Amino acid sequence: MTENALRGEDVYTVIGKVVSSLLRPDHTLTLHEIINALHLMGEGASLQSIKDTCSEAIRILARQMH
Repeated sequence: MTENALRGEDVYTVIGKVVSSLLRPDHTLTLHEIINALHLMGEGASLQSIKDTCSEAIRILARQMH
C-alpha cells in the first residue's frame, strides 16, 4: 500500500485495506495482528496524515480488546 493510495482515506477504509492485505486462507486474523500492521504502516509513513489515521485506527481497535 503506498502513501498516495492512503492519502485522504478515512480510518475505516485504512483498517479494511490492512485487513484485506493480511487475510489468508486457513488463518485466523487477530486484532493484535491488525493493530501491529497499522503500527508498522504508521511508523513507515512520511505523511503526518497517514500517521494520524493509523494512530486513530489503532485507538479504535484497541478499545475492542478491552
